[in-house]
Amino acid sequence: MSEMMRFGLETWWGVTIAAVLTTMAAVAVSEALVYLLYTGQDLRAALRVGPLVTIITAFPFCMFVWAQVRKNVHLNTELQRLVDRDRLTDVATRDFFFARMRAEPKAYGISLMIDIDHFKSVNDTHGHLAGDAVISRVAMILRQNTREKDIVCRFGGEEFIVFLHEEGPQAAFHIAERMRKAIADEVVNFDDKALSVTVSIGGSLKEQVADITRAIQQADEALYRAKSAGRNQTVFASAIDETASVSAA
Repeated sequence: MSEMMRFGLETWWGVTIAAVLTTMAAVAVSEALVYLLYTGQDLRAALRVGPLVTIITAFPFCMFVWAQVRKNVHLNTELQRLVDRDRLTDVATRDFFFARMRAEPKAYGISLMIDIDHFKSVNDTHGHLAGDAVISRVAMILRQNTREKDIVCRFGGEEFIVFLHEEGPQAAFHIAERMRKAIADEVVNFDDKALSVTVSIGGSLKEQVADITRAIQQADEALYRAKSAGRNQTVFASAIDETASVSAA
């Protein structure tokens, strides 16, 4: 099923149009059969009655069939959403991220590897549900600071990847810093406790046709440097001209 047809069948208006078109096709077939089977007076009578009978019988059946197709379209859409989206944070899954990047080999921009600092202590001190609340809030802030064409992905555990499409190093660095500061300023209220976390961010440039895994590796190396330097800061890979790191104030 083509994407355009699938999109049309997501609404009852689309289902009605599909049922009308199918019924018209049935009427055309009925008319052709009438011409083959009848002649003279019988032909004229059949031409008057045939289309009406076909419409009365075919349209309800077509509506039922296309309604079932619509139901399946919605089920498939929801299933695909569950596959593509992380259940806790509703950002992209790791598999979706790599599939999307493979589908766009000419994409270029900045890859950000983001890790929540000292996250284990959150789980150990406040429990895993508190940790889940923190991860969800961090994901929300990342989404708020990106555009629709960018990708926010939960890479695993408390790690995220953000791909900023067609952004240069300088602009991407400011975006990363905006994310980092927003997360540091956020307070997560959980079970009458106010929780605050910081993140460390590593960035790297992905050129057109370059392998995304190489960019991720470079971003991960930059992230390691950010953590080694004291955490709560942004460090870009040395391969980027605009290499920089800014510590939290």
